[in-house]
Amino acid sequence: MAAGPPLGWPAGLAAKVHVAEATPTGADDSAAGLERRQVRGSALLVVGRGASLLLGMATQIIIVRTLSKTDFGAFAYALALAAAARTLLSLGQGRLLSRFMATYEERRDFPRMFGAMFLAVGTIVVTSVVGITALFVFSDVLVGSAVESQAAIGLVLILIFLSPLEALDEVFVSMFAVFSKPQAIFFRKYLLAPGLRLLVVCVLALSGSGVTFLAVGYVAASLVGLFLYVTLLIRLLRERGLLKELKPRQVILPFRAVFAFSFPLISGEMVVLSREVVGVVVLGLFHSVVEVANFRAVFRAAQLNSAVTLSLVTLFLPAIARLYSRDDIDGLRRNYWRTAAFAAVLTFPIFALTGPLAPETTVALFGDRYADSATVMAVLAVGYYCNVMFGLNAYTLQVCGRIAYLVGVNVFILALNIGLSFGFAPRFGAEGVAAANSVALVMQNLLSQWALRRSIRTGWIDAHYLVCYGAIVGSAAGLWLFQVFVDPGLVLSIATLVVASLVVLVFSRKALDLGAMFPELRGVPLLGRLID
Repeated sequence: MAAGPPLGWPAGLAAKVHVAEATPTGADDSAAGLERRQVRGSALLVVGRGASLLLGMATQIIIVRTLSKTDFGAFAYALALAAAARTLLSLGQGRLLSRFMATYEERRDFPRMFGAMFLAVGTIVVTSVVGITALFVFSDVLVGSAVESQAAIGLVLILIFLSPLEALDEVFVSMFAVFSKPQAIFFRKYLLAPGLRLLVVCVLALSGSGVTFLAVGYVAASLVGLFLYVTLLIRLLRERGLLKELKPRQVILPFRAVFAFSFPLISGEMVVLSREVVGVVVLGLFHSVVEVANFRAVFRAAQLNSAVTLSLVTLFLPAIARLYSRDDIDGLRRNYWRTAAFAAVLTFPIFALTGPLAPETTVALFGDRYADSATVMAVLAVGYYCNVMFGLNAYTLQVCGRIAYLVGVNVFILALNIGLSFGFAPRFGAEGVAAANSVALVMQNLLSQWALRRSIRTGWIDAHYLVCYGAIVGSAAGLWLFQVFVDPGLVLSIATLVVASLVVLVFSRKALDLGAMFPELRGVPLLGRLID
């Protein structure tokens, strides 16, 4: 395989994206050294995302337990549409900005660096004005035709303002990723935003205020966070001496470079949105907002299976970009499977809670009212965990230049998910939408893995990790059988979860080589014996 920048990437960007930031001065620059730094650094990101998820789950639980099913369904419906609008309004600018800014700053090409910043912000402002205006003018057609609840329509018109605020939030996080220290990003991204929302829902629960208060509070919390971001960014630019480099007349807007890269990959964002939004809209068409509540109450819990994987992406991409630029496909393949297995093992306890043990988890978190949603959680968890086990195949294909193939897969999966949702939802409700999402996730990974086999010369599952994956599948099957035939209850379920997780860790320790990755763990009682 010839090395070079992937198809669709700006020239020279593939090997340079965050590479300078990913490799500390004097560090081991070999494939093994890159892999070790990536795993250790990613573990820190997992901790940050874990804190955010705990705050988010606490927020979700309080909302579900405080609001009626009708109010929560209406709120969830409006929040899902706001999430969809956020991606559509930003056109992918927030997620991609750090890649271009890092490159332009390294080259000291400040006119284009500031141009990329202004282009991202300007895109969001223009699309937001047009989109929100259209929504208010044609609200009966755009929203009222999908759901009859007037409360849901009103909440959509409030929460739609979250879309540009959260899109801008992504832009500022990307700027801090280039200019600031990781610890600062952890605070702003993983603690501040979820913390402010948790504060809002606590006030909701204590005051007995309605769902409209909750919607307004979410928007207000985002405004506060955005104001802090702006203030801190100006201070940061001044400290780095970059404000003096800002010369408005010399700013160059890199339209071609940015949009040539962002547009092909927006299809991937649309697939994610189809899971977030299409099911909610379809349920609103064929059922009441109560069925939306049954789906959305457990959706975030099932999505926790993706938390570790998403945390690993930040350091995984620059590492494999560096290896690909060296034409070190063997090193890239080892890095890929080590990362996949690491994510699968760390995620197994979450999968056990949301999959095999979903009945106990659902009732414990959301109460008896949502007991019927356990099947929804379990079906979704299977799809998301399969996504984890296959690894970051789509990102690896991007680096390997398979952009056109990925776009084709994304379009097919988007159509498949929408078609299955419309086919299953009328008869099976929330469970049907969950099945549609899960089938689409598994199919997407199978198609991506098929292409990856040739790109990095690997099998469906690498031979070195068969024992690890076998332990995972066997332990999950054992938990499911235990749940079906014993009906253990919450306490015994947690006990079996701990045993199954230890079994997975023991059988995976050689494949993950945790003793070499985290030598300090050898001094921890009991754990040191398990990892060696």
